[in-house]
Amino acid sequence: MLNPSSYEVENKIIPITRLTALWALSESMLGGLLHAAHVPLRGMIISSAAVIIICLIAHFSEKKGEILKATIIVLIIKGAISPHTPFAAYLAVFMQGLFGEIFFYKKRFFAFSSIILGAVIGILTGLQRFVTLTLIFGATLWDAFNQFMNYAVNEFLISSSQTNSINFSIILVSSYVLIHFIFGLAAGTFAAKLPKKLISNDAKEMLLSKSNLDSAKVIASENQRKKKKWWKKPTYLAILIFSAIHLAISYFNPQAINLNQKSILLMLIRSFLIIIIWFFYLSPLLMSFIKKMLHKKQNAYTNEVSSIINHIPQYKNITVLIWKSSSKYKGLRRLNHFMTGLIVNVLTLEISD
Repeated sequence: MLNPSSYEVENKIIPITRLTALWALSESMLGGLLHAAHVPLRGMIISSAAVIIICLIAHFSEKKGEILKATIIVLIIKGAISPHTPFAAYLAVFMQGLFGEIFFYKKRFFAFSSIILGAVIGILTGLQRFVTLTLIFGATLWDAFNQFMNYAVNEFLISSSQTNSINFSIILVSSYVLIHFIFGLAAGTFAAKLPKKLISNDAKEMLLSKSNLDSAKVIASENQRKKKKWWKKPTYLAILIFSAIHLAISYFNPQAINLNQKSILLMLIRSFLIIIIWFFYLSPLLMSFIKKMLHKKQNAYTNEVSSIINHIPQYKNITVLIWKSSSKYKGLRRLNHFMTGLIVNVLTLEISD
């Protein structure tokens, strides 16, 4: 199934279809692998994988528009494989592809464009959760968080009124976004070096043998997980618990916190109404519109979409084998080995594209 002699990355005889397939696979399967391995900040890792693949598409493509074309195909496949994918996931993928097309419009500065793309996608990924929480709960959430944290510091650590001016929400948001920015920067830097790494002897040693692939069996249920209801997600559970504690403090010790019970209750009622309106009215309308648009585009990309979907099982086999082989490494070294080995093997897989 694999033929190392066909390893012609340096000649750029690599179909963009394979990189598109890898991007679609990472969107539909990587989350399950990371979840099974209990890896935190999975969204950050998946967006970083998208950055790396977009940079490779830009490197190997011969004409403009290939990144946007790949983005549309990924969205079509994402909708076919995971029909219950939320609107935000479609928007995130589209924004990644759009920024990739913009930053690689001129490919003379590939390394610089890769790093900038990684940094921008990292910031957007980090901000996404906080923007969503602000739209749902309003600014009251962050006021309540600041006052609760200042109250906790005064009560248990410092016991001084001087801490009331500390804006803990800004510290939290800044730290979270900074982590994503650094990770995105690292992904962009990794992508900038990857074309040369793919033709190195170390990369060729990562090629899987035909017997490895023939013996690989991927059980679909292994990497599938039931989608949690929104009220069972850790973030929303934490906010509900935090709100209950805040209500208790405002009732038993109202002088300690400026926000009263009414403000917290209004925040919760607001969030409940927005979630109901979004999930039952706005989201279905937007998803219906997106699916209609993608269906129109699907006719133009029938061959590419069919080819990728038909070969997804083989890509899954490679993904699982490379992930298992990378288990001897830890942390970022494992991700480094996994991404390099996965890309090398997918690009040299002997199938008709």
